[in-house]
Amino acid sequence: MAKLGWGAAAACALATACGSGGGSAAAPGTQAPALATATLSRNGFTYYAAAQGMAPDVWDISADEAGNVYAAAGDAILAKRRADDAFHRFDAASAGITANCDEGRTRACPVVSVGGAAAGVAVFGLQGLGTDGDSDPDWWLDSGGADVLRFDGDKLSRVRHVQVSGMPHQFCMDHSPGPCSIGDATWEKGRRKVRQVLRIAVNHAAGRVQYGDVWMAGTHGTFNVLVANPAARGWNDLSSQFATLPRIEDRKFVWEHDHPAMTAWATINGVKQLAFLTGNSTAIAIDPTTGDPWAANETRLASKRGYGAETAGWEAAMWPPWTPDELGSFLDVWPDPHPADPQQFDAMDPAWMDAVSSLSFCDDGTLWIASSLHGLARRAPNGSISYVALPAGTGNSASAVACDPSDGSVWVGFGWGGFGRWNGGWWTIAQESPPSYATSAPTRNIQIDRWASPRIVYVAQAASRLGSGGVTIYTGP
Repeated sequence: MAKLGWGAAAACALATACGSGGGSAAAPGTQAPALATATLSRNGFTYYAAAQGMAPDVWDISADEAGNVYAAAGDAILAKRRADDAFHRFDAASAGITANCDEGRTRACPVVSVGGAAAGVAVFGLQGLGTDGDSDPDWWLDSGGADVLRFDGDKLSRVRHVQVSGMPHQFCMDHSPGPCSIGDATWEKGRRKVRQVLRIAVNHAAGRVQYGDVWMAGTHGTFNVLVANPAARGWNDLSSQFATLPRIEDRKFVWEHDHPAMTAWATINGVKQLAFLTGNSTAIAIDPTTGDPWAANETRLASKRGYGAETAGWEAAMWPPWTPDELGSFLDVWPDPHPADPQQFDAMDPAWMDAVSSLSFCDDGTLWIASSLHGLARRAPNGSISYVALPAGTGNSASAVACDPSDGSVWVGFGWGGFGRWNGGWWTIAQESPPSYATSAPTRNIQIDRWASPRIVYVAQAASRLGSGGVTIYTGP
């Protein structure tokens, strides 16, 4: 949305050479972290279950460019060097996570996403309070965001906090230009929509000006970016104009936000209504052939077309574009009907809702799209879309997807529990007779360490009514 929403924390920290302009760095924790040791290693798989110290509810997992791996686990972070057998387990305080989840700023929000960045650096997304209400309590509006952490192999320390918020004096709460009514929180303190950062994609295109950009998807805002190399890209930082606003330094170098949102009829909380459908997003990935990010909310998918070719690419328009008929806007992966009477449409109908949960690109630009309701879709480099049904017993619920650079096969997480690999046919983890969590726990995300040789596959699994989740690592072919 043009230049209206700038804010939080320097992405240059991701390249480990960053100027000032953020909040004060937190000292590393002094208490020695606990260790999570392997439960079982067999056939290239290493399993980490709760009984051996792994967090019981793992949200996300990612490696940095040096192969250090990080797990986001709600009230804990786990980290280890690639070659180490055990994970260090840190609570929020010992990791230096920002405490902003209560009015007194004494409690950290849950850590729910992670993106590995440059060597020894990772960005962790926090689950702030509320979704996107502008009239929520002021401290809710300042909750969540993200933290940039550094790992030295033994300890974590915070480089800076990232508040995914805009600068004040851009527009009023109703999006009209100022001056606004007295007390208009958006005018006086900036737009503060994206408090829950649910997925992170880091630009690893070394040698490009976009290297180090951190794309964040979450509540309301599908596309938000922590901008790297701001000086080289003509960044107009406004924070010095609002120096009296508390923690304004946490908003430096953030552009927020865009979303493939349409206005359509939808049943929300049991009431059929015309709604602007921004939704939530856990799906964002960067096309390696163009450098453009793609992301989805619960109803539509889009890219920021041209971002990878432009110095100030955060301004790139979404593609496919919005259309005046609304229902034809952006990319509808599982096509909806277009009834003559718009009120007969229901965007929240499970038969029509795309419910995209995860995105992953292969090296040739093939985009794999996971849906918690419809299974798996493949968008070829020429734009054609085909579909893959999941194995029986999975409810066709795909909760995570990752294209394997070693052979182009696809790792898929199942929302009903477990995960598998598709390469023209299905293999599932159940065939390995693994610890019980690996087959019963819903998979939240799958990410791949592409800097290892051979590559390493990481799987994060959630707690459920059937028991704890865990982490699985695969180093086989």
